Amino acid sequence: MTNRKRIFIASILVLGGIGWGIYHFVSGPEWQQFSAAALWESLSGARLSYLLLGAGLTFASYLCRAYRWKAFVRPMKEAGVGNIFIATLVGFSAVALLSRVGEVVRPWMIAQKEQLPLSSQLGAWTLERVFDTLTLVSLLGASLWLFPAPIAAGAQALAMMQHFRTAGVVLTFMAMGMAAVLALLHYVPEFTENLIVALAWPLPQRIRDGIRRALEHFAATLAVIRNARSFLECVFWSSLVWLALLGAYWSTVRAFGEPLAGLHWGAMTLVMMASVTGSVAQLPAVGGGTQLATALTLTGLFGIPLAPATAVALTLWVMTFLLVLIPGLPLAAREGLSWSRLRSILFPNGGS
Repeated sequence: MTNRKRIFIASILVLGGIGWGIYHFVSGPEWQQFSAAALWESLSGARLSYLLLGAGLTFASYLCRAYRWKAFVRPMKEAGVGNIFIATLVGFSAVALLSRVGEVVRPWMIAQKEQLPLSSQLGAWTLERVFDTLTLVSLLGASLWLFPAPIAAGAQALAMMQHFRTAGVVLTFMAMGMAAVLALLHYVPEFTENLIVALAWPLPQRIRDGIRRALEHFAATLAVIRNARSFLECVFWSSLVWLALLGAYWSTVRAFGEPLAGLHWGAMTLVMMASVTGSVAQLPAVGGGTQLATALTLTGLFGIPLAPATAVALTLWVMTFLLVLIPGLPLAAREGLSWSRLRSILFPNGGS
């Protein structure tokens, strides 16, 4: 099966999932109260000062990502944070336009600019996902058990809160598993690589060889956590990435006034978690999953009326997914990243 066919099938599955979610949403009682006029009133009444603060915090999170990536590659090279920041803006622009298939653009650009192997930067990208997951688990745990948010009355809100608690438990076990694999790759890399390759025995030899090469480069990337100071630096930047983004969510929601302004930081963490989870089901350039998950959480869990909840969901999507296109597209043009070059990056073997 070619890469293009895989992407096509994945897009169909995502579209089906979003369609099911929309059907479930519009068949609920909240939709009967929806008003386009109320939606426009909510959008037009948003306070610009809070939206500008949200935009600034969003770009601050991108800058923190660049500093964290710089820490990731330090065992290989003292990379320039400027190059990484440009690649971050262009890379997230590719994700906004192409959905998750655009994820490879950022590590590819960093590898090109810093003259590092692409596989090493894919290893850094994997390490980034690990730290993101660990940070989100910590934020979710704090939101659920240390700063619980008041939820709306009714069975639906209780059921949704139970889903969040279940997700917290699942993510905690995932984080523990990731930490165990990281420890094994760091302390006994050869044994761990052989074990993972052995578990992949049903796959073709070409793929197993690729897995081994990726694991070798990933193990080299793990030199960044060779001591407590390096590890704490990565934890520090990871915390700033997500706290800045959480601040962007908070300020964006505050822009719409009551009743949304009454949601505190614990509630915002749950909204952000829903949005991040929904972003897994993204259609290129139009999103879908993140807006739906955000609106459902605001209405079902916190009892926010549908019109302002939809306005916030759309604004958060623009803020956290599309705003990066403003600097990202001109930077991509300056770097000579055309559509034909993008195709050669995403489909190096013509889509096979």
